[in-house]
Amino acid sequence: MNTLTHFRLTQRPRRGAIAFLVLLLLVALLASAAFSVDVAYMHLTRAELRRATDAAARAGMETLHRTEDADAVTKVVQQVAKRNVVAGAPLVIREDQIVLGRGTQGRNGWEFTAWEEPYNSVRVVGSRANESAQGSVSLFFGKMLGTSEFEPVLESTVMKDVAPKRDFVLVVDRSGSMGNAAAGRGRQSRWQALRSAVGGFFTALDLTQDDELAGLASYSSSSTIDHWLTDDPASIQNRLGSINVGGWTNIHSGVENGTTVLSDSRARDDASQIMVVMTDGHHNRGPEPVQAAEVAAAKGIVIFTITFGNGADVKRMKAVADATGGKHYHAPTAAELQEVFQQVVTDSANLIFIR
Repeated sequence: MNTLTHFRLTQRPRRGAIAFLVLLLLVALLASAAFSVDVAYMHLTRAELRRATDAAARAGMETLHRTEDADAVTKVVQQVAKRNVVAGAPLVIREDQIVLGRGTQGRNGWEFTAWEEPYNSVRVVGSRANESAQGSVSLFFGKMLGTSEFEPVLESTVMKDVAPKRDFVLVVDRSGSMGNAAAGRGRQSRWQALRSAVGGFFTALDLTQDDELAGLASYSSSSTIDHWLTDDPASIQNRLGSINVGGWTNIHSGVENGTTVLSDSRARDDASQIMVVMTDGHHNRGPEPVQAAEVAAAKGIVIFTITFGNGADVKRMKAVADATGGKHYHAPTAAELQEVFQQVVTDSANLIFIR
């Protein structure tokens, strides 16, 4: 009897300790989930602010180049900023957050001097700090963790480069459907049509006065970096000739590797960073491609997308281009694919370098 009584007395505290431990673990789990939600929201807000600030600065530089009117620049920057939503509200930029100046290339790269004429640069400060027009960004669960607000501030300086430099990476689809016949070219496959169009792309680059490098990545179920940035287009065309088609379509992985190429040490800080992503099908493997495009946009990369053939996913590829301020093209036939690749050369020349 005494033994039984002793057993019960010693077991009750243990059950209470386990319940207390479970409660502690549950609280920790809820805090971790709340923290993850707020961190994700902070990343999204920064990406939105980067996109809005860059778009406003680009628009301001285009207006400055066209009109040389500081008041017009201010008006356009504010209008474009308000078209972009940051943390659920249109971004408001005050006049004192818009600075005109002159950009010059010195020993340590590009240097910006505020209000030095003749102006060739526009600097825009995108802010959701406390002192901004809209104030800080409220977090969902921040009070539980001791921080209730987020104050992102980003700066974008846009310069009209006298001797433009462009770093390209071609991200091409090598899935199984690229072995199918291309419309408008008899028995030529889509892959063969692509190789021919890339040849036309390099011919068009050769006719410009710009300083250009190019790299290559390809994707199917997964992607590979096939060539780092180079000034030798023949080496890229040779590499295209050795690639085999087959597999599914993972556009996300292709954009990821394209971003890696343009983030490598071979990429130039004073060059426009341009990714050209081509597909003939629908994304069916891996995460959503727009997510990878948003990462690229945060690094200052502009993506031009090309859909080839009537079965391609036009809507998704438009979204990928839009996420970076780029442009989408559709080429139903092989001949039109040739024209589109050459058009990319022309349109990307109108980009303004963002530092």
